[in-house]
Amino acid sequence: MPAYVHINLRVIDPTKQAALAPRFQVALQEAGGRILHFGRVAQVLEGDEAPLPMAGVFEFPTLAQALAFYNSERYAPIKAERREAQQARMFVVETG
Repeated sequence: MPAYVHINLRVIDPTKQAALAPRFQVALQEAGGRILHFGRVAQVLEGDEAPLPMAGVFEFPTLAQALAFYNSERYAPIKAERREAQQARMFVVETG
């Protein structure tokens, strides 16, 4: 069953963000994932807590592949840099 990683973020260091984005995309593709969406939050539909201004959805063939990517040695340095470049909330859901 496919799994979808959702991220809601604010870029806090544009230079670091620009440097890590291409490496993230390559690592994601190598792990079997793909970007379904990444862009600005258009409008809040429900909820009291305001979202961060950017959002993305990444698809993986399975939950196991999504978790393996997130916890991988390949992604670890990118994740550390991402945490310096962004304020983010992230979660994964599995269909089915």
